[in-house]
Amino acid sequence: MLFHQKESDPVAKPEKSWVYAWDGIVLYVTQEHLNKSHVHFPALLQIGLGAQFAVTLDHQPRSYHDIVCMAPNVSHSTDSENQPYLAVLIDPDHELYGYVHTALQGKQMRSLPADCLQPLSSELIHLRLGALNIEQVKRLLLRILQLISPKVTHLPWDVRILKACEYIKQQVPQNIPTVADVSAQVGLSESRLMHLFSAQLGGSMRQYILWLKVRYAIQLWIEGYSLIDLAFEAGFSDQAHYTRTLRRMVDFAPSILKANTVFISEPAVQPKSHHTPV
Repeated sequence: MLFHQKESDPVAKPEKSWVYAWDGIVLYVTQEHLNKSHVHFPALLQIGLGAQFAVTLDHQPRSYHDIVCMAPNVSHSTDSENQPYLAVLIDPDHELYGYVHTALQGKQMRSLPADCLQPLSSELIHLRLGALNIEQVKRLLLRILQLISPKVTHLPWDVRILKACEYIKQQVPQNIPTVADVSAQVGLSESRLMHLFSAQLGGSMRQYILWLKVRYAIQLWIEGYSLIDLAFEAGFSDQAHYTRTLRRMVDFAPSILKANTVFISEPAVQPKSHHTPV
């Protein structure tokens, strides 16, 4: 347990959830988190802010944890059991993923004790109450990762795969590059590119593109776009397509978040334009 809480403690029952988003990172603080089994492209860091939470991997029994690091594309479900909870999605091509990769020690999922984050108990309370701005949250996340992985290793990705990711991010959602487009940019055959991409990042290029579109749509949602408008701007065929993709990747519908969630983000960088859905 990261900090002690009492039934009468106003900190114990926050009224709102908080979503912070910036390039390559989505951070979510909530009181109630319950989802069905799903798979998403980013790696996942989960922290119980006061009590343990439950994780169920496919074909494995339910287990309880204080802190969990999870590799990309691992099928799982989580239940915070109505306790404060922090989830961080980290793209596997993001520089901060090196901390998660180190902490995993070659495993798909690794559980860590709560006491490794004890030095940050006060900051985590402020995060839980929504008392931090996005720059403060960025600094706090870095400190969390440094405590989890004091001896971080550099990402072991082929530089051509990182170059491919940069090229794809420059194109999506305005244009959806083909495997041929990307392979021409990085000097790999299409078959070699697809193999390396999946082997190193844990998912296919199509999954990566879909996640970039979802992430961009989340930014537009934060900025106040309607579901119909953001689905179009993010390159989905319609609102239903966006909602289905969101459910498949993170198992929640946008309407679930709207009423009691505060969204904080850096501005989306892509300009408005017409898109070709995939």
